[in-house]
Amino acid sequence: MSIRSESALAKAYGLIEAGGISQAEALLEEVLPSDLDNNALIFVISCCTYWTETFDRLPKLEPFEQGESLVNQWKGFKVFLSRQEQTVEQAVYAFRKGVFTTALDQYSRVYDEKDQRTHAEVCRKIGLCCKKLGSYEKALSCLVEANNTLQGQANILAEMADCYDLCGENKLAKVIFREAFFIDPEKTELDFLDSPLINELIDRVREKGYGGMELQEWLPVYGTLLGLLNVRRTLKSQEVIRLKQDIYAKENELKDPANNAALITPRLLNMYFWLIDYYDLSHDSGSRIHEVLLKIKILDKDIYAQYTG
Repeated sequence: MSIRSESALAKAYGLIEAGGISQAEALLEEVLPSDLDNNALIFVISCCTYWTETFDRLPKLEPFEQGESLVNQWKGFKVFLSRQEQTVEQAVYAFRKGVFTTALDQYSRVYDEKDQRTHAEVCRKIGLCCKKLGSYEKALSCLVEANNTLQGQANILAEMADCYDLCGENKLAKVIFREAFFIDPEKTELDFLDSPLINELIDRVREKGYGGMELQEWLPVYGTLLGLLNVRRTLKSQEVIRLKQDIYAKENELKDPANNAALITPRLLNMYFWLIDYYDLSHDSGSRIHEVLLKIKILDKDIYAQYTG
């Protein structure tokens, strides 16, 4: 790499971290003709091209919409990166810092939003941005506030669990991840989860051949089978009533061939696991546990063998 290219890249990284994507792209394109074989230059320019339109249209949007535009575009950027033969780690770091610092600034402008649901979402997104920037304790504080504002939201709980694991609170992370998946695995945004615990689980489930929504539904099932989400809690009486109602509803959904059995089956299996845990932790009769185990066996013999083995 020539001294000129190296200097240009260093300046470009600083511009990208500050959100100056267009300026960085112009700087690197000026250098490229004299160093056409420089893969780092080519990679960073291609990343700038990916982000330029998003950053250029930000001034036309309200602060919250600016944050949403950047965060949502990050999902596509991850796909973009996965298709590259080679990536430059320093460049990816620069874009992550630039994107999430800019998004954080915009979300912070609407922190005082009075609407409860909106405030919870703003706190969640501020927490997500802080986490992506490596400020895990600050992220956790924002996510706890989001959860206190609007409880029982799977996406908030998943982000909280992710932060707890990144902070070394593995046991607490397991409890809260399991809670998030129990509420609604489809609402957990896997693209933004970074902790070793959840990434190991995602990788193990992908190895089983699952992807998309199916993968999300199978995460709590294999989290239990693999012992990665093995911290249990006793359900409250009202939760047990609702769980049994949900099981009945899902069993009826499964009987209708028009419904998607590939998504219903893992959701139902996870519900069965929770019901067995309830019976076990409350020292209920073994006959009730046996009854649920029989339902698991009928639904999926392989899962039954792994669960009881």
